[in-house]
Amino acid sequence: MLGEAATRFVDDMQAQARITAVAAFGPDAVVLRVDALEGQDFLVPSLECHRRGDDGSWRPAWSVSGAFQALTVPDGFVYVRRGTDGRQVVAHRASGDDGSPATSERVLDVRPGMLGSLTLRPGTDTLVYTMEGPAAPGEHRRDVLRDSDAVWWDGPEASLAGARRPVGDWQLWQLGLDGAGESRRIEVTVPAGTALTGEAVCLASAMVLGTSVYRPDGSRRFGLLLVPADGSATRHLLHDAFDLTAPLQSPDGGTVACLAVSLPTGDEAPAQYAALVDARSLEPRILKAPDDTWQQPCGWDGSDRLVCKGADGPRHVLYTHDLRTAGWTRTEASASVVHARVAAGQAAAVVAAIGTPPALEVVDLASAVREPVRTTRLDLPRGRVTYHPQRLPDVPGALASWLCLPEDEPVRGTVVLLHGGPVRNWAEWHWRWNPWPFVACGFAVILVEPPMSLGYVSAMSAGWRRWRTGVAAAAVGQVRQLLEETGLSGSPLAVVGPCVGGLLALSAAQALRPRLVVSYGGTMDQAQIAGGGDGGWLWTGEFGSPDSEQDSYAAESLQPHSVPSGTRVLLSHGLQDGWVPPTESLRVHRALLRDGVRSELVLFRTEGHQLARPRNVRAWYRWTLTACLDELGAARIPEEPR
Repeated sequence: MLGEAATRFVDDMQAQARITAVAAFGPDAVVLRVDALEGQDFLVPSLECHRRGDDGSWRPAWSVSGAFQALTVPDGFVYVRRGTDGRQVVAHRASGDDGSPATSERVLDVRPGMLGSLTLRPGTDTLVYTMEGPAAPGEHRRDVLRDSDAVWWDGPEASLAGARRPVGDWQLWQLGLDGAGESRRIEVTVPAGTALTGEAVCLASAMVLGTSVYRPDGSRRFGLLLVPADGSATRHLLHDAFDLTAPLQSPDGGTVACLAVSLPTGDEAPAQYAALVDARSLEPRILKAPDDTWQQPCGWDGSDRLVCKGADGPRHVLYTHDLRTAGWTRTEASASVVHARVAAGQAAAVVAAIGTPPALEVVDLASAVREPVRTTRLDLPRGRVTYHPQRLPDVPGALASWLCLPEDEPVRGTVVLLHGGPVRNWAEWHWRWNPWPFVACGFAVILVEPPMSLGYVSAMSAGWRRWRTGVAAAAVGQVRQLLEETGLSGSPLAVVGPCVGGLLALSAAQALRPRLVVSYGGTMDQAQIAGGGDGGWLWTGEFGSPDSEQDSYAAESLQPHSVPSGTRVLLSHGLQDGWVPPTESLRVHRALLRDGVRSELVLFRTEGHQLARPRNVRAWYRWTLTACLDELGAARIPEEPR
């Protein structure tokens, strides 16, 4: 029978309100996004405002259910929430107002569609926001599909998600904060073959909008569209060497910072930088970060200090770039930084770690003094976490793995967790792929950081375009090395992973000989996903055209007979998954059965690429933990001295 401690922890974990992001931050108030359970099935976003009192402590002030985005304005906050009729409500909340939303908010606009970006023109009280306009099935330029439920495209943007929820083009709107006039649509001329992404910021003399362009091979490029305030012609920045996304305006409206991702050539892996774009030259200036840590701009501390979040080995930290001196300053929070916003020399940061559920704190960027604001109250099973830097003879650069162990108990088996992405890591708390339910059942858990993991730039090239032959092969070596170093090499093994992690888990089975392999939404056949998945442009951008690079796609896909006969395999997939079509798991399930593998398949009818609904996550854990206990639980091995 499944351990009671694991059952209680999974139930408690899925019932938690989830601290997700900092929506807005002012010197004495922070607006936090929290996703909370509604009934047994849905996580609903809400906004919580916390204010600093006269004694310096932080206290909750107000909350709005169904709200998901906010903006600091001179006299309070503007936020967006879902109306009762499904439309988006843009509302204002004054500073110091602690009343209920019904009596305190001032509605500025109500509009159909989905809001993308919310910003303020520098030095004005004018809001600018993007809305993804609604569309109806059957729309066709010659109206031949009217009265049907067909969704029509004539370009490469066709997608399964777009068929399930038809949407129109992104629209740009502006409105005064005083609410005296009606909102006004800003007409924008977009270059042919270019689409807006919904990203928007304002400079003093122009608006800067995010764009995407499909290339003939099916990949996508990302750039910026400059829309001058004086009505002159728009200018499109599509750089030869970098994709530019996530624009972030400076307080004085003179500069826009953005994320710059290099376009690799040959076998070179991409690199991620912060960049500054001058509105006059439209030439991005790349900010080279210390030790090649990947940087994500997250706020401005005045007009000459850009604050970024950087992945640095086992955690994400804050880096401040001084534009005057070109120097970088590192600031650590109490745990890995998940998300942050900046104001007046401080950062409001959501922080978390493998053994630390998300919390909100305010960090002084100069002194690193931390003020706790809100925590997640969740009792973890008794256990301990250790971090293990690793080197492999055939992999250039540093790697690592984490080990979670039950506290003062013998280990009954080992579960290996392989993250998805593949450009991710285990530095933060994971609500879905969490090691602690396994620890509560008496298992050791290895969380592998193979090539392509964030925080290990020097090893990135070993995994780029080599998901199976590079990433999976290195992961096998890392698991073997850690098992040997920690005295767990005789432990019965299970290997678990989502998305690319599912591919890695099944690909590692031949070498590691686990008793159990578990995959959710695994990326099995890369050519099939490039051709039929909504994220196919990502595959094409990495591997090239599936028409001309067939051998590369085949080499990095799951190979026939990869899993030894008699192994037990649990395959699961969301039936609404557009990124990795569910036929990937169905096809592999049938092939495994033909090989004599004990394969089981679960299709979650309401899930997409992320396993998200709490009742389904609980069911997945019950299924997986029961299988781990069945396959690994019989043999206990004594824990050797560390």
